[in-house]
Amino acid sequence: MRKRLLALAALATTAALAACDAGGATGVRDGKLTATQAASLSRAMLASASTYANGSVPAGARGARSMDAAGSGSFSFTFNTTQPCTPSGNVAVGGTLVGAANATARTGTLQANLALNHQGCTVKADDGSTFTLNGDPRIDVALNAASGPAGLTALQLTEAGAFTWSRGDGNSGRCTVNVTANLVAGTQTVQLSGTFCGFPVDGTVPVGG
Repeated sequence: MRKRLLALAALATTAALAACDAGGATGVRDGKLTATQAASLSRAMLASASTYANGSVPAGARGARSMDAAGSGSFSFTFNTTQPCTPSGNVAVGGTLVGAANATARTGTLQANLALNHQGCTVKADDGSTFTLNGDPRIDVALNAASGPAGLTALQLTEAGAFTWSRGDGNSGRCTVNVTANLVAGTQTVQLSGTFCGFPVDGTVPVGG
């Protein structure tokens, strides 16, 4: 149950980082990115994020958990770690995870506050281009979620911050992120709003992208 709760953070981040696809805006913003390129960059960041948002407590986390043999109880962790990007570079990930689970009722809650700082993190976009990312200063993620036997019952996620990017073709720029995701009541879909790299985010996506 604890791993399932932590996986909610990965699912929510998936939806938010894929948010550019919900836009449909045109033009060139935040340096020399088009809407299509911004969407491609969001997917590349998602692929990189999936390597550390894997539903487990990060290595080196400090805290406590009180779980019985059936998997009911609570946990609270703080952590500050660095995870590799593919093909190179790193992302510094720090923050807190607090949650509770009831194995009998198959319910749980999770609160997470994370700071992501890209450090020469290189990611490959789906058009074959390579982006190198650095925090400017970072991206802050806040999540409140609850689950039941059928999946999510509540979710609110915010992502705010900025990063710089450069591509092998010499183009570079700075992207701001201000995205909110809220679960649509009675569904496994989130409503997205805000901006990513200067492009509007407005639409719905299934949890998990």
